[in-house]
Amino acid sequence: MVTSSEQLLTLQEAATAVGCHYQTLYRRVRTGELKALTVGGTYRIQSRELEHWLSERDARNGAVPQRRTRNWAKQGTSLLEALLAGDAKAVRQQNARLLAGGVTVADLCDHLYGPTLTQIGVLWIDHKITVAEEHRASRIVEALLDHTAAGTGKPGPRIGDVVVAAPVGDRHSLAPQMVAAGLHAEGFRVSYLGADLPVAEIVQMAEREQADLVAISCCVAERSGLSELLAQLNAAEFPTLVGGTGIGKSEALKLGATRYGASINEAQVLARELVRSSAT
Repeated sequence: MVTSSEQLLTLQEAATAVGCHYQTLYRRVRTGELKALTVGGTYRIQSRELEHWLSERDARNGAVPQRRTRNWAKQGTSLLEALLAGDAKAVRQQNARLLAGGVTVADLCDHLYGPTLTQIGVLWIDHKITVAEEHRASRIVEALLDHTAAGTGKPGPRIGDVVVAAPVGDRHSLAPQMVAAGLHAEGFRVSYLGADLPVAEIVQMAEREQADLVAISCCVAERSGLSELLAQLNAAEFPTLVGGTGIGKSEALKLGATRYGASINEAQVLARELVRSSAT
């Protein structure tokens, strides 16, 4: 029983307190090593349970290692300079160093590639770089994500089958590609369809692949394509995970999304939970 004064932490809040990646805590919860409650379909950890687990961890002399704090601002500056210079080799080398140092694909997308590409978009809007420079930077990251996804899938059986796309009217392809790369790295079999896809094509692919989940990226204000897609997927009883800079949680859920993910890290956790719940 949870008392009114006892704090319930999200996985991210607990991970911050512990000093580890929240996926580490997610695995500990899944194995039963760390006790958690399910609130609204997501895990919540009681503060006393976290303290108990920390004591046991310390007694085992660091079963969960402390993550090294990354200077993402510095990494972003280096990436921005390389992308604007068209230096694909430097971008690949930076990516390889970070992966070798234990950085996850989700963290690369959430803390490095997403913010840096947003900054490049702002530079283009402000007429400080040309559309050609913006496109070149995007293509470098696009190729890098393809290469990274090919080398980061987890061994063993797939968690589930996921279709990833952006609906008709949304031409931003890098956002769904980052979702696809993150889910692939987490152990899903991913059918990545790209951007500006007709509703019927996405639904047909989900049906053909017998998808456990459809992940939808939204980076624009236009809603007709997204609304129609969610309606058809709901009618076909496909769970949906919506996210992106163009939409917030309340609106996504109001339009019919099963869940809303604000980041690639969160999308990984929610996708696991959705696939698990649909299988029961």
